[in-house]
Amino acid sequence: MSNELEPKIDPGQPMIYQIRIKSHLDSQWTDWFEGLTITLEENGETLLTGPVADQAALYGLLKKVRDLGMPLVSVIQIQVNETHPCHSKEGEKMNTNNKIAEMKDRKAVLSTLWVFLVANYIYCDVLTHVDPSVIKELITGTLGSIQITQSFLLAAAIFMEIPFAMIILSRVLKYRANRWANIIAGAFMAASQVGTMNMGTPPTLYYLFYSAIEIACTLFIVWYAWQWRNPES
Repeated sequence: MSNELEPKIDPGQPMIYQIRIKSHLDSQWTDWFEGLTITLEENGETLLTGPVADQAALYGLLKKVRDLGMPLVSVIQIQVNETHPCHSKEGEKMNTNNKIAEMKDRKAVLSTLWVFLVANYIYCDVLTHVDPSVIKELITGTLGSIQITQSFLLAAAIFMEIPFAMIILSRVLKYRANRWANIIAGAFMAASQVGTMNMGTPPTLYYLFYSAIEIACTLFIVWYAWQWRNPES
């Protein structure tokens, strides 16, 4: 049995103790150890973890363990902020997990924003193509001041592929490439949407409505990506 009951205590630092006892502690006794985290381990032992005010409080806890008639396996003192091998590894692991979770959340939000943007693009186009005035123009092979040609349609297809691609790229690219791809693509799409509102003919009310949403969404993507800090820093 390892025992560390006489450590050098720095009164300015809180002390954490891990008390390990043999066999699982019944739920009816958990109130005895209020303030401690009780972990029932797979090997049949119970681990009590938590802050202990002083030596008197520690001996009081050990007396309770003795009164239960459960064999004491070990008592380990961990000082907060101390470079303790186990404590340090657990802290590093938790910190790494938090960074990974934050990275995944940021990527998920950016990808979802691009999905939202694409959905607005699509439905705006649906409304445009049932607008009688637009249909008349399309029949003549024009759209405002633009002549509809195969080259124009190819350019439009490439342009619309940007937000589609960003749905995937926001999920798979690493931090630096991901951040800058969203900033550049978002700024480009916002500027392009502003440009489409000055194509000769006055824009319709529904087009202005969707344009406002699309510009706001792309600018938010730019801002959100700009605020993204390196998780490794």
